[in-house]
Amino acid sequence: MNIHRDGSPPAAAPSRTLPTLRKSFHRIHLIIAAVALMAGLLSLLAMALEKPHQGGQLPFYLWPLLLLLSVALLVSGLIASFLTRRLNAELDRWHQHLTRENDTLAHQALHDTLTGLPNRAAFTYQLERRWLDPRERQRVAVLFIDGNRFKEVNDRYGHAAGDRVLRVVAQRLRARLRKDDLVARLGGDEFAILLTAIDREEQAAQVARDITAEMRQPVELDDGTRIPQTLSIGVALGKHHQSTEVLLAQADSAMYQIKQRGGGWFLSPSFWELTPGVPPEREVAPC
Repeated sequence: MNIHRDGSPPAAAPSRTLPTLRKSFHRIHLIIAAVALMAGLLSLLAMALEKPHQGGQLPFYLWPLLLLLSVALLVSGLIASFLTRRLNAELDRWHQHLTRENDTLAHQALHDTLTGLPNRAAFTYQLERRWLDPRERQRVAVLFIDGNRFKEVNDRYGHAAGDRVLRVVAQRLRARLRKDDLVARLGGDEFAILLTAIDREEQAAQVARDITAEMRQPVELDDGTRIPQTLSIGVALGKHHQSTEVLLAQADSAMYQIKQRGGGWFLSPSFWELTPGVPPEREVAPC
């Protein structure tokens, strides 16, 4: 199952497909009835031919009937062939429409409508898929991201401005990732990133640094208003003995810890391995 990252609009339904199909079926029924009638007439003709006739000649009155039946069968066959091709074409168009609609519904089920990003279900699916290979578990990192003071943006500038901020954040997050990485919107102002092929903790931390550096640039609205938006980022690295639930809980908890500190920070995975004597400054790095 592929996770599409485009925001393609729903396909328009062909308005005349079903009526055309019904007409085609009705016509085919008429052709079948006509063929059945002619088959009955042919049977009568065959019975007439079985009777002995003078001189072994076919009676004159049967020639027009035989010619008429032959022409009728030929025309019926041509019409049936034409209608069958029309019906097949309509069925092909209807199949293509259903396929597009199915793809659209699948996309909507796995994507956020506002940002076009994959949603929580798509993110969980991809994470579980990576987790099936034990060798990949230790090369996976999850970043939980939450917008700081996003509610204030909605309250002060309105929901349209809030939507604009979310779309810009989504674009910036996506631009900072590699081809095989995944960014998803979990809901509200919460996002998550799935990093793959991570060989050391520093790689995940660098992604967090890049994201926080990118967000230093305020989001500009259509009227020129510039809105600063910072993020709280919690990072967790996959471990061989972990479950995906534990990994997600660690990233979420790390993000929450940073949120409690006032936001604008990212928490490195070393947080989970700190000894009591480690200074707090090593737990976090500033945006």
